[in-house]
Amino acid sequence: MTNSFKRALLSGIAATALSAAMMSGANATDGMMSNGYGTAAKGMAGAGSAMALDTQAAINNPAGMARIGNRFDAGVSLFSPRRDTTIETAGGATFFGTAGKTKSAEEKFYVPTAGVNFDMGTYALGLTLTANGGMNTEYHANMYNGGTNGKTGVDLGQVMLGVTYSRNLTDKTSIGITPTLAGARFMARGLQPFANFSAHSNHLTDNGYDHSYGAGIRAGILHDVTDQITLGAAYQSKMYMTPFTKYKGLFADGGDMDMPAVLTLGAAYKATDDLNIALDFKEIYYGDIRSISNTNNYSIGAGGRTLGTKTGAGFGWDNMKVIKLGASYDVNPDLTVRAGGSWNSAAFSDVENIFNILAPAVPRYHASVGGTYKIGNHEVGAAVTRAFSETLSGDSNVNHPGNTLDLRMDQWDVNVGYSYNF
Repeated sequence: MTNSFKRALLSGIAATALSAAMMSGANATDGMMSNGYGTAAKGMAGAGSAMALDTQAAINNPAGMARIGNRFDAGVSLFSPRRDTTIETAGGATFFGTAGKTKSAEEKFYVPTAGVNFDMGTYALGLTLTANGGMNTEYHANMYNGGTNGKTGVDLGQVMLGVTYSRNLTDKTSIGITPTLAGARFMARGLQPFANFSAHSNHLTDNGYDHSYGAGIRAGILHDVTDQITLGAAYQSKMYMTPFTKYKGLFADGGDMDMPAVLTLGAAYKATDDLNIALDFKEIYYGDIRSISNTNNYSIGAGGRTLGTKTGAGFGWDNMKVIKLGASYDVNPDLTVRAGGSWNSAAFSDVENIFNILAPAVPRYHASVGGTYKIGNHEVGAAVTRAFSETLSGDSNVNHPGNTLDLRMDQWDVNVGYSYNF
């Protein structure tokens, strides 16, 4: 492999990273995170942390990079979330400005990924770009009484770029570590009614896009228990981010919005020469991020919940537990087909629904199918994921229990990918 080819690969990833960072953020089915990384894992509903699949192993389990050889991957997802809010005001006065059903307008987001891995003999080095996820709503209505611009919503996008060092300690055990740089952008509109509840009302809403930067680390291990069973474990630290200063009157602790830590435990079983089964358990620690986990519980601004302070109202999210089960089958040496399903615990309860109009992350069940086809050293693949419709219903205001608020979302994710083994 020539140095010019290496430079071309790295330049391609850098260009893709720039485009990803400039894109609107929405690639989220496990709360605000993607339910899968890489075309192969997406075809199994995100399972595969105990399998070495492609360069998105840097996210799934960095130890897998020691087992994939010299490889380049690029892919893009068309992510389509459909979300709507229904407000019934039969109980009298309400904080909300738009009764009835209101749909969020934007339903198409293109999310790129890319990665390259170099087998250096006793170790491997990789570079991987990942769109981590985000959240997006765009209601063409004043969802809260007093909104002035005719639109309400938020747009959060997150991207991570990691460098992976991995190696095989023995013929059965591999390890990997990925120092990671992270970037994010955010904007909010239509939140003027919360100004009286904010410590910094001029930094609450309608300030355009703000950007945040930070870093963290991921690490993982793979161990072949037998020729048929492989176990894996991976941990992503919190990504420590600079605050969104333009929105220090919205997010708790002066605009702080770190990316949460993630723990993944996985197992892979080679049932036959052609059939592999993968099972993953993941916990996403949303509860450690104040701006995400602080309760609003109908009472934003009350009881020390002034927006922008450490105890300021947030989205009321809990740690999320996720179970993923997937399978891959080699139809022949060139064609592999995949399928899987996943379940996640609820991000928040119905008493936290006021702020979650902006982030109605309610889907809990997902199903995926996919496959890849090899053509010499090249490989093309696709995966389709369906997040089934889910609705969370609750009272819209504790003082007016007759008023109800329903948050609903379903999603499609169509991914296509290309790989080159060199």
